[in-house]
Amino acid sequence: MNTEDLKVADILLSTGEAKQSKAIRIGTGSPYSHAALYVGDGYIVEAIGIGVVRQSLERAMSDDVLVAVYRRINMSAAQAGQVVRYVKRQVGKDYDAAGAIGAGVTSPRGFIISVFAGSLIPLAGPTLVGSALSADVMNRLNPEKKFFCSELVALAFEHAGVPLVSGGASATPADLSSAHVLNHVGTLKEPASKDGR
Repeated sequence: MNTEDLKVADILLSTGEAKQSKAIRIGTGSPYSHAALYVGDGYIVEAIGIGVVRQSLERAMSDDVLVAVYRRINMSAAQAGQVVRYVKRQVGKDYDAAGAIGAGVTSPRGFIISVFAGSLIPLAGPTLVGSALSADVMNRLNPEKKFFCSELVALAFEHAGVPLVSGGASATPADLSSAHVLNHVGTLKEPASKDGR
């Protein structure tokens, strides 16, 4: 798939080689650790450590080793426009690290891992799990104050009347990749094979 094949409101699910990316993939059991939304003309909107930003697709993909494209089925052009307008209105808002951790912990696999890890750290473990669960609850109460990547994408579709998953404020990249209303339409970037090709 080429970037010219992208359509407005396509979802880009990606992963990189950073430790944080690996931790997210382990915690959620997904090949993806990040989500972004294609807004047209070679640009995406995404929630990253510095906040919600609009940047070129080329720049956004520069550190990725895998970028897959998913498209919402049964969505009108008007709804796609609503999705894009929503994410553009969020540009400049802060990144929600606590919400991201909370969403990861409340995912089925993340919860099991966090409870196991918590049992290995007798005093700190329960506190960490409790803090993450509290962060997820707080995020659900006011999800538009700050954003993490997959939350931004999921809430945009909810606001357009074409939800991807239930509970968009706690959606992980894993949730998006398994959403029955999305089709995987191609891959923009794949890891190099071991023989260098």
